Amino acid sequence: MSGDISSLESSRFVFLVRPIFNLFGCNDEVVMTFAIRKTAHFCEYAVLMILASRMVRAWFGSTNKSWVVLALIWVSAPCIDEGIQTLIPGRAGQPADVLLDMAGGLTGVLVALAIGKGMERMSTH
Repeated sequence: MSGDISSLESSRFVFLVRPIFNLFGCNDEVVMTFAIRKTAHFCEYAVLMILASRMVRAWFGSTNKSWVVLALIWVSAPCIDEGIQTLIPGRAGQPADVLLDMAGGLTGVLVALAIGKGMERMSTH
């Protein structure tokens, strides 16, 4: 989506969560928008990698190949996403966002591993 549409979407969400920010003494809309956008980056990639982990494990099992495929998704998806943004009017690809996306993705992989371990434990008891 264009920069204008993206900003409009962010503004709508800021309007919804403004009371939460206000509870913590934050009244600056720029700060709220920044926090929401960066949190969205992190969470989107956490969810992506939870789903990718489950998919890759279903296809390849717990093999080295599955880890290679997962690593390729973890690195390439944020790079491609930010690269595409450089082609959209009003948007810019940010190296910092790639790193933030990768941090969210790593968190997602760790969550998926923890869920998998928990499910294994439950099935053995």
